Amino acid sequence: MARESTITYEQVADAADRIKAQSGKATSRAVRDALGTGSMATVLKFLQEWQAGQARQGQVIDETLDPAINRAIGNHIAAKVQESTANANARLADLQAEANTLIAENERQTAELESQAAVLAMLQEQHAALAGRAQQLASDATLTAADLSAERQATEAARVALAKAELRLEAVPQIEVEIKKARAELLEARTHAAELHEMAAVATAKLEAELTLRKNIGAQLIEAVKQREEAAQRALASAEEAAELRGQLAAEKKSTKPSKAE
Repeated sequence: MARESTITYEQVADAADRIKAQSGKATSRAVRDALGTGSMATVLKFLQEWQAGQARQGQVIDETLDPAINRAIGNHIAAKVQESTANANARLADLQAEANTLIAENERQTAELESQAAVLAMLQEQHAALAGRAQQLASDATLTAADLSAERQATEAARVALAKAELRLEAVPQIEVEIKKARAELLEARTHAAELHEMAAVATAKLEAELTLRKNIGAQLIEAVKQREEAAQRALASAEEAAELRGQLAAEKKSTKPSKAE
């Protein structure tokens, strides 16, 4: 759905009239600066309508003048046109070259924006994948820590049971078998605890690596967004300059066309 314009034709026309009254040049950028709001595309559209209205007003004034005055004006304009044709043609050529340069730069920046958009999409996918992996590793680390705590408690309970059994060994030789069994269980618990320690260390290292990678991808994502915004601003400025040059070309071509004497 197209965004509704925040400025009107009347606002643009009023700003252009004020600039013209102050002997200024009513360009799209000058009108945009005077308004302080609105997009350059909307300002340019309304400004072209205002310029067309100015041309129609000039034509109405010409039609109300005396034919003799019109002929005199036409002869004077024809002489001036003949004198300035060479300079005007050279200026038109320069403006056309500048316009072609701006158009080529705009196309290059458009291609660059498209390339950066593809890179940005890829970085966003990688960021999402890394976020999921980091979350999974954090969950695994939490489970491993819980298992390790349970194993520690079991080891401590086995150690206490072994100590009690050793104290009763002199008085009750029959529990020697139970003590050996408790020692074996303690050894097995210690071995399992060591394995869990190793698993926890590996999981922690993986989590740290994933977090570092996620941080780097996030930095790349921020930089890509920044570059895309800068490229978009450069493309907009190039498009605005190209539009102004095309308006100048049209205005100069119109000004070099001799008026017909009645």
